[in-house]
Amino acid sequence: MNPTSHDELVEALAELRQALPSLRLGQLVANLATVARGPEAGVVWDVNDDELLAAARWQLAQLTQPAAS
Repeated sequence: MNPTSHDELVEALAELRQALPSLRLGQLVANLATVARGPEAGVVWDVNDDELLAAARWQLAQLTQPAAS
């Protein structure tokens, strides 16, 4: 992952922290790892930064979409 992507990941995490203030940072990262890789044991250790960034972008998109009726 290049420095720009690292910055994007940190920015996405900051946006998610604002949107989901009740989650601790560790919970947020664990949830993103699960979104990225699925509910596998040890997924948080194996997920890479690019996968976390994609999961964070997906989560932010989900949070900004209007609720389906």
